[in-house]
Amino acid sequence: METCGRNPSRSVERSSGKLHLGSGIWGPVEPEVWAYQVGSRSVIKSWFDYRKKEPGGRKSSPLDGEHLDAWPLDWTRELNDLLTVLTRLVELQKSQVDLLDEIMDAPVATKAYMRRIGVVWPSSAKDRKPRYPKDFGSKEGILPGF
Repeated sequence: METCGRNPSRSVERSSGKLHLGSGIWGPVEPEVWAYQVGSRSVIKSWFDYRKKEPGGRKSSPLDGEHLDAWPLDWTRELNDLLTVLTRLVELQKSQVDLLDEIMDAPVATKAYMRRIGVVWPSSAKDRKPRYPKDFGSKEGILPGF
C-alpha cells in the first residue's frame, strides 16, 4: 500500500487499484485512470491537492487560508464523478486514436473541391457579417423542437 501525499489516511493499493480514504474505499481504478494527465498535471493528484488540509499553490486572497475540518459529502460525489469521467476518457482513448488515424489518412479537402460542392467564401465585408434567422433570440429560435 502506498501513501498518497502528506495525508496518511489516503492510500492506494496498486495491486487491486483501490483508493482508501479515511474509512472509505473507491475502486477498482485502472492504472491509466490514476495516471491520467491534462497539461502534464495529474488530474487526481491535483484534485486532492486542492482539498488537502494545507493546499499548495498561489495564495491570492485571505479566503485561501480558510479550510474545512471534515470531508463534505459533496467531495464524495465529486470524487465519484471525477473517477467516472476519467475512466470513460481512458476507455475512449483507443477509438479516439483510431478516429484521428482515419482522419489523417483521408484526403485533404482542397478549396477547389469545396467550391465544386457549393461552398462560398465571403468576398466583401457584408458577406462576413453573421446572418441570423428572423426568430433568432426567441425561445423557438434558440431551442427548435424543445
